[in-house]
Amino acid sequence: MSSPLKKVTQSKDFFTEKIRLEQAVIDLEKMIMETDPLFQKIDHSLLKMKEIADQNDSTYFLQRVKKLDALIHALKIKKHYAKDEFDGIYHTLEKIRNEDRIEFLDSALKNRIAKVAKNLQKADPELPTQDLKHKTRYTIFKTDGVLFLLPYQSFKILRQIPAYKSHIVLNGRKIPLFPGKGFAIDDQDKSKQKKNVLLITNAEQKMEAFYFDELLEDWAVSHKTIESLLEKTSSHKMILGKIKRAGRYYHLIRST
Repeated sequence: MSSPLKKVTQSKDFFTEKIRLEQAVIDLEKMIMETDPLFQKIDHSLLKMKEIADQNDSTYFLQRVKKLDALIHALKIKKHYAKDEFDGIYHTLEKIRNEDRIEFLDSALKNRIAKVAKNLQKADPELPTQDLKHKTRYTIFKTDGVLFLLPYQSFKILRQIPAYKSHIVLNGRKIPLFPGKGFAIDDQDKSKQKKNVLLITNAEQKMEAFYFDELLEDWAVSHKTIESLLEKTSSHKMILGKIKRAGRYYHLIRST
Protein backbone atom coordinates (compact mmCIF):
# COMPACT_ATOMS: atom_id res chain seq x y z
CA MET A 1 0.00 0.00 0.00
CA SER A 2 1.31 3.48 -0.88
CA SER A 3 2.47 5.74 1.94
CA PRO A 4 0.54 9.01 2.56
CA LEU A 5 3.53 11.06 1.33
CA LYS A 6 3.72 8.99 -1.86
CA LYS A 7 -0.02 9.47 -2.42
CA VAL A 8 0.38 13.26 -2.15
CA THR A 9 3.25 13.14 -4.65
CA GLN A 10 1.29 10.89 -7.01
CA SER A 11 -1.78 13.12 -6.85
CA LYS A 12 0.43 16.02 -7.98
CA ASP A 13 1.85 13.85 -10.77
CA PHE A 14 -1.69 12.93 -11.89
CA PHE A 15 -2.73 16.56 -12.29
CA THR A 16 0.59 17.46 -13.93
CA GLU A 17 -0.18 14.87 -16.60
CA LYS A 18 -3.76 16.15 -16.86
CA ILE A 19 -2.44 19.65 -17.63
CA ARG A 20 0.04 18.26 -20.16
CA LEU A 21 -2.69 16.20 -21.83
CA GLU A 22 -5.02 19.19 -22.03
CA GLN A 23 -2.29 21.33 -23.61
CA ALA A 24 -1.50 18.56 -26.10
CA VAL A 25 -5.19 18.33 -27.05
CA ILE A 26 -5.25 22.11 -27.62
CA ASP A 27 -2.10 21.82 -29.76
CA LEU A 28 -3.68 18.94 -31.67
CA GLU A 29 -6.78 20.98 -32.41
CA LYS A 30 -4.60 23.80 -33.75
CA MET A 31 -2.22 21.57 -35.70
CA ILE A 32 -4.44 18.73 -36.86
CA MET A 33 -2.33 18.18 -39.98
CA GLU A 34 0.70 17.27 -37.81
CA THR A 35 -0.96 14.68 -35.58
CA ASP A 36 1.56 11.88 -34.90
CA PRO A 37 3.92 13.56 -32.35
CA LEU A 38 0.94 15.12 -30.55
CA PHE A 39 -0.87 11.79 -30.25
CA GLN A 40 2.31 10.37 -28.70
CA LYS A 41 2.23 13.12 -26.03
CA ILE A 42 -1.46 12.47 -25.38
CA ASP A 43 -0.96 8.69 -25.14
CA HIS A 44 1.96 9.17 -22.71
CA SER A 45 -0.10 11.38 -20.38
CA LEU A 46 -3.11 9.04 -20.57
CA LEU A 47 -0.90 6.06 -19.66
CA LYS A 48 0.66 7.89 -16.67
CA MET A 49 -2.75 9.03 -15.40
CA LYS A 50 -4.15 5.50 -15.74
CA GLU A 51 -1.16 3.98 -13.88
CA ILE A 52 -1.51 6.46 -10.99
CA ALA A 53 -5.29 5.92 -10.73
CA ASP A 54 -4.75 2.13 -10.82
CA GLN A 55 -2.03 2.19 -8.13
CA ASN A 56 -4.30 4.19 -5.82
CA ASP A 57 -7.48 2.17 -6.53
CA SER A 58 -9.30 5.32 -7.65
CA THR A 59 -12.28 4.12 -9.68
CA TYR A 60 -13.51 7.73 -9.83
CA PHE A 61 -10.47 9.00 -11.77
CA LEU A 62 -9.95 5.73 -13.66
CA GLN A 63 -13.41 6.01 -15.25
CA ARG A 64 -12.69 9.54 -16.45
CA VAL A 65 -9.29 8.55 -17.87
CA LYS A 66 -10.90 5.60 -19.69
CA LYS A 67 -13.52 7.91 -21.18
CA LEU A 68 -10.77 10.27 -22.38
CA ASP A 69 -8.90 7.30 -23.84
CA ALA A 70 -12.00 6.14 -25.77
CA LEU A 71 -12.72 9.63 -27.14
CA ILE A 72 -9.13 10.14 -28.29
CA HIS A 73 -8.91 6.61 -29.72
CA ALA A 74 -12.03 7.31 -31.81
CA LEU A 75 -10.43 10.52 -33.07
CA LYS A 76 -7.28 8.63 -34.12
CA ILE A 77 -9.24 5.94 -35.98
CA LYS A 78 -11.35 8.42 -37.96
CA LYS A 79 -8.26 10.45 -38.94
CA HIS A 80 -10.29 13.54 -39.69
CA TYR A 81 -11.19 16.66 -37.75
CA ALA A 82 -14.65 17.66 -36.54
CA LYS A 83 -14.97 20.36 -33.87
CA ASP A 84 -17.67 18.59 -31.85
CA GLU A 85 -15.33 15.61 -31.33
CA PHE A 86 -13.07 17.83 -29.22
CA ASP A 87 -15.99 19.09 -27.10
CA GLY A 88 -16.37 15.70 -25.37
CA ILE A 89 -12.64 15.61 -24.58
CA TYR A 90 -12.63 19.14 -23.12
CA HIS A 91 -15.81 18.44 -21.12
CA THR A 92 -14.27 15.30 -19.55
CA LEU A 93 -11.04 17.19 -18.74
CA GLU A 94 -13.08 19.90 -16.99
CA LYS A 95 -14.60 17.20 -14.72
CA ILE A 96 -11.13 16.21 -13.44
CA ARG A 97 -10.74 18.84 -10.72
CA ASN A 98 -7.99 19.48 -8.18
CA GLU A 99 -10.66 19.62 -5.47
CA ASP A 100 -11.29 15.89 -5.97
CA ARG A 101 -7.79 14.82 -4.85
CA ILE A 102 -9.36 13.14 -1.80
CA GLU A 103 -10.16 10.27 -4.18
CA PHE A 104 -6.48 9.29 -3.92
CA LEU A 105 -6.88 8.54 -0.21
CA ASP A 106 -7.20 4.83 0.50
CA SER A 107 -10.65 3.53 1.43
CA ALA A 108 -9.72 2.98 5.10
CA LEU A 109 -8.68 6.62 5.53
CA LYS A 110 -11.80 7.87 3.74
CA ASN A 111 -13.93 5.70 6.05
CA ARG A 112 -12.17 7.17 9.12
CA ILE A 113 -12.84 10.70 7.86
CA ALA A 114 -16.52 9.84 7.32
CA LYS A 115 -16.74 8.31 10.82
CA VAL A 116 -15.19 11.42 12.44
CA ALA A 117 -17.61 13.66 10.54
CA LYS A 118 -20.56 11.52 11.67
CA ASN A 119 -19.42 11.67 15.32
CA LEU A 120 -19.05 15.45 15.12
CA GLN A 121 -22.65 15.73 13.92
CA LYS A 122 -23.85 13.55 16.82
CA ALA A 123 -21.89 15.65 19.34
CA ASP A 124 -23.64 18.82 18.19
CA PRO A 125 -27.22 18.00 17.13
CA GLU A 126 -27.97 21.66 16.42
CA LEU A 127 -25.24 21.85 13.75
CA PRO A 128 -27.02 22.46 10.43
CA THR A 129 -26.32 19.94 7.68
CA GLN A 130 -26.20 20.81 4.01
CA ASP A 131 -29.53 19.84 2.44
CA LEU A 132 -29.14 20.14 -1.32
CA LYS A 133 -32.83 19.35 -1.86
CA HIS A 134 -33.65 22.92 -0.85
CA LYS A 135 -30.84 24.53 -2.81
CA THR A 136 -30.46 25.61 -6.41
CA ARG A 137 -27.30 24.82 -8.33
CA TYR A 138 -25.73 27.61 -10.36
CA THR A 139 -23.12 27.57 -13.09
CA ILE A 140 -20.57 30.37 -12.56
CA PHE A 141 -18.71 31.79 -15.53
CA LYS A 142 -16.58 34.82 -16.33
CA THR A 143 -16.72 36.91 -19.51
CA ASP A 144 -14.22 39.76 -19.97
CA GLY A 145 -13.77 40.00 -16.20
CA VAL A 146 -17.53 40.07 -15.43
CA LEU A 147 -18.93 37.21 -13.29
CA PHE A 148 -22.30 35.62 -14.06
CA LEU A 149 -24.61 33.19 -12.22
CA LEU A 150 -26.76 30.91 -14.36
CA PRO A 151 -29.29 28.37 -12.97
CA TYR A 152 -27.66 25.03 -13.75
CA GLN A 153 -28.68 22.95 -16.75
CA SER A 154 -26.60 20.41 -18.66
CA PHE A 155 -24.55 22.09 -21.34
CA LYS A 156 -22.20 21.58 -24.25
CA ILE A 157 -19.13 23.74 -24.86
CA LEU A 158 -18.48 25.33 -28.25
CA ARG A 159 -15.01 26.79 -28.81
CA GLN A 160 -13.50 29.50 -30.98
CA ILE A 161 -16.80 31.29 -31.68
CA PRO A 162 -16.49 34.89 -33.00
CA ALA A 163 -17.31 37.49 -30.30
CA TYR A 164 -19.77 39.19 -29.79
CA LYS A 165 -22.64 38.13 -32.02
CA SER A 166 -26.35 38.39 -31.25
CA HIS A 167 -26.99 34.78 -32.29
CA ILE A 168 -25.49 31.59 -33.68
CA VAL A 169 -27.02 29.21 -36.23
CA LEU A 170 -26.71 25.47 -35.51
CA ASN A 171 -28.41 22.81 -37.63
CA GLY A 172 -30.67 25.46 -39.10
CA ARG A 173 -31.72 26.80 -35.68
CA LYS A 174 -31.10 30.44 -34.77
CA ILE A 175 -29.94 30.52 -31.13
CA PRO A 176 -29.57 33.78 -29.13
CA LEU A 177 -26.12 34.51 -27.70
CA PHE A 178 -25.66 36.17 -24.30
CA PRO A 179 -24.62 38.95 -23.69
CA GLY A 180 -24.92 39.78 -27.39
CA LYS A 181 -23.47 42.66 -29.38
CA GLY A 182 -21.49 45.52 -27.91
CA PHE A 183 -20.29 43.85 -24.71
CA ALA A 184 -16.89 44.97 -23.38
CA ILE A 185 -15.08 45.33 -26.72
CA ASP A 186 -15.07 47.92 -29.51
CA ASP A 187 -16.65 47.15 -32.87
CA GLN A 188 -13.25 47.23 -34.58
CA ASP A 189 -11.99 44.39 -32.35
CA LYS A 190 -14.90 42.00 -32.79
CA SER A 191 -13.59 40.28 -35.89
CA LYS A 192 -10.32 39.42 -34.11
CA GLN A 193 -11.75 37.90 -30.93
CA LYS A 194 -12.91 34.34 -30.33
CA LYS A 195 -14.83 33.10 -27.30
CA ASN A 196 -16.03 29.87 -25.77
CA VAL A 197 -19.79 29.33 -25.63
CA LEU A 198 -22.02 27.37 -23.22
CA LEU A 199 -24.82 25.79 -25.23
CA ILE A 200 -27.87 24.90 -23.12
CA THR A 201 -31.04 23.02 -24.04
CA ASN A 202 -33.82 23.32 -21.45
CA ALA A 203 -36.69 20.93 -20.69
CA GLU A 204 -38.83 22.51 -23.44
CA GLN A 205 -35.98 21.93 -25.96
CA LYS A 206 -35.35 25.67 -26.21
CA MET A 207 -31.67 26.40 -26.85
CA GLU A 208 -29.63 29.32 -25.51
CA ALA A 209 -25.94 30.14 -25.70
CA PHE A 210 -23.64 32.13 -23.39
CA TYR A 211 -20.19 33.52 -24.17
CA PHE A 212 -17.56 32.77 -21.51
CA ASP A 213 -13.79 32.93 -20.92
CA GLU A 214 -13.63 30.80 -17.76
CA LEU A 215 -15.88 28.38 -15.87
CA LEU A 216 -15.67 28.55 -12.06
CA GLU A 217 -16.83 26.16 -9.33
CA ASP A 218 -20.63 25.69 -9.24
CA TRP A 219 -22.66 27.17 -6.38
CA ALA A 220 -25.45 25.44 -4.44
CA VAL A 221 -27.51 28.19 -2.77
CA SER A 222 -31.06 28.36 -1.44
CA HIS A 223 -33.53 30.51 -3.35
CA LYS A 224 -34.24 32.46 -0.16
CA THR A 225 -30.54 33.35 0.21
CA ILE A 226 -30.33 34.50 -3.40
CA GLU A 227 -33.40 36.71 -2.94
CA SER A 228 -32.01 38.28 0.25
CA LEU A 229 -28.68 39.16 -1.41
CA LEU A 230 -29.97 40.23 -4.81
CA GLU A 231 -29.61 43.89 -5.80
CA LYS A 232 -32.06 44.54 -8.63
CA THR A 233 -30.62 46.12 -11.79
CA SER A 234 -31.88 46.81 -15.29
CA SER A 235 -28.59 46.77 -17.20
CA HIS A 236 -29.64 43.88 -19.46
CA LYS A 237 -32.98 42.21 -20.20
CA MET A 238 -31.52 38.82 -19.18
CA ILE A 239 -30.06 40.06 -15.86
CA LEU A 240 -32.25 39.95 -12.75
CA GLY A 241 -29.68 41.72 -10.58
CA LYS A 242 -26.33 41.28 -8.89
CA ILE A 243 -25.08 39.54 -5.76
CA LYS A 244 -22.00 40.58 -3.78
CA ARG A 245 -19.85 37.78 -2.37
CA ALA A 246 -16.32 38.10 -0.96
CA GLY A 247 -16.05 41.61 -2.39
CA ARG A 248 -17.02 40.57 -5.94
CA TYR A 249 -20.26 41.07 -7.85
CA TYR A 250 -21.99 38.17 -9.59
CA HIS A 251 -24.73 39.01 -12.11
CA LEU A 252 -27.74 36.68 -11.92
CA ILE A 253 -29.10 35.58 -15.29
CA ARG A 254 -32.84 35.01 -15.63
CA SER A 255 -33.68 31.29 -15.83
CA THR A 256 -35.25 30.11 -19.07
